[in-house]
Amino acid sequence: MTDRSTFADRLAELSLELPPASVPRGSYLPAVRSGNHVQIAGQGPRWGSELRYSGKVGDEVSIEDGQRAAQLCALNILSHLSRMLNGDINRVVQVVRVAGIIQCSSSFTEHAAVMNGASDLLYAVLGERGLHARIATGSNALPSGMAVEVEATIEVR
Repeated sequence: MTDRSTFADRLAELSLELPPASVPRGSYLPAVRSGNHVQIAGQGPRWGSELRYSGKVGDEVSIEDGQRAAQLCALNILSHLSRMLNGDINRVVQVVRVAGIIQCSSSFTEHAAVMNGASDLLYAVLGERGLHARIATGSNALPSGMAVEVEATIEVR
C-alpha cells in the first residue's frame, strides 16, 4: 500500500471493488463516528439492494458460500468506512473488533470458518491494521433471511 492509497486503489490491486453503500432498512445510521472510532452497523451480504446469500449456513448454504457471504459483508463495511473517510484508507488506524452472526441450525459448529471470510478480507485490504478481535455466533434467523451479518468497530484518525 502506498501512502496515497485509497480504498478503491487497494481493492483494485486485489481485483475487488466496493459495493454501493447499502441503505439502512430501519431507523438507524449505517455508520457512526464517535471520537476516533467508527462503528459500522451490521452489514448483510448485499450488493446494493440485492441480497446475494440467504438461508442457513450448513444446510441451504455451503460453508464456502458462507465465507463468500462474510467477505461481501466486509466489503460493505469498507464501503461505509470509505464514504466516512472520503476514500482515504490511510486514516484507518486499526480494525478493533468484528462481530459476526451466522444464520445456522443449532448443531452447526463452523462459525469461525465462516467468519474467516470477513477477517481474511479485512487483513488482505488493510494489512496489519485489519487484524482484530472477533466474535462469531449463530442465530436461527437473520433479517431478510440473510446468511451472515457482520458489524465492526474501527479506530481512525
